[in-house]
Amino acid sequence: MEALEQSERRFRTLIEGIPQLVWRAIDGGKWTWSSPQWSAYTGQSEEQARVMGWLRAFHPDDRDAAHAAWERATATGEFDVEARVFHAAESRYRHFRTRALPVRDDVGRIVEWLGTCTDVDDTLQLQQRQTVLVAELQHRTRNLMAVVRSITARTVRESDDLDGFAECIEHRLKALARAQNLLSRRVTGTRVAFDALLRDELMVHVDLDDSGLGRQVTIHGPSGVPLRSVLVQTLSLALHELATNAVRHGALSTPDGQLDIGWQVTDRAPGDRWLQIKWRERGAALPSDRPANGAGGYGRELIERALPYQFGAHTSYRLDDDGLLCIIDVAVPQEDMSHA
Repeated sequence: MEALEQSERRFRTLIEGIPQLVWRAIDGGKWTWSSPQWSAYTGQSEEQARVMGWLRAFHPDDRDAAHAAWERATATGEFDVEARVFHAAESRYRHFRTRALPVRDDVGRIVEWLGTCTDVDDTLQLQQRQTVLVAELQHRTRNLMAVVRSITARTVRESDDLDGFAECIEHRLKALARAQNLLSRRVTGTRVAFDALLRDELMVHVDLDDSGLGRQVTIHGPSGVPLRSVLVQTLSLALHELATNAVRHGALSTPDGQLDIGWQVTDRAPGDRWLQIKWRERGAALPSDRPANGAGGYGRELIERALPYQFGAHTSYRLDDDGLLCIIDVAVPQEDMSHA
């Protein structure tokens, strides 16, 4: 009797020290005992969980599956079911893998069942997220390859020689790479912010301080305006072409030129939020009859055709005697923003 009592104490110490919810059962699922972990997790007392009371802690939609698993258990020698168990502290159901094996006597008859419930909810959530991420990665890769082919074909048509092609394609692919670097943050659930996209592009061409001021550049607008992921690549390329054009032909090509970029967000209707970007160059005459080759031609195509066609944006691109005014209106997600 003393040895039996010691064995029982060791058993309970072991059982109550493991993270799983542990139980004992007879006769096709009638519980005779449940561990303190079960009570702490579900809010059921040991008495309430006995016989078939434990089923009340299972999700109603999963109770039939538990009954069916018990019907198979006698024949297979194993009870195994995935079902949702109520978590009292969170007032919600979480996914569990519930398993049990039989304890047999000397002649092989089943005396009782020893079972455990293991929380697999976080694992399932991670698997589902991984599936979504893989699908998103495949879609993004196909889209990226299409963009690279389009950029390459356009650059070939624009270029007069191999050196010109090499220089232009390198700058455009680097702009695309910067956009991809920002998009990689989407994995953590953070959208790309417009001001981050703009600063990344401008910093390649000019020096800016923490407030967004440069010797010839001023930027101003609310920080943290989120962009739809599908918009980031095209908008990034459009900003790159505008900046490149400003350096080669526009306001940044002359010491007296000034580039001012401002943006604001407006709610046109509930759930309908728009970002307006104004790109204004002054102090550099840009002739309206400039040929549509080089950075300017591709930039105008992105702004006047790609953005409206792909994303429903409203755009204008106007050259005058003093410089350039480009306006881009595009829809953005309805999310909270922090303002500068």
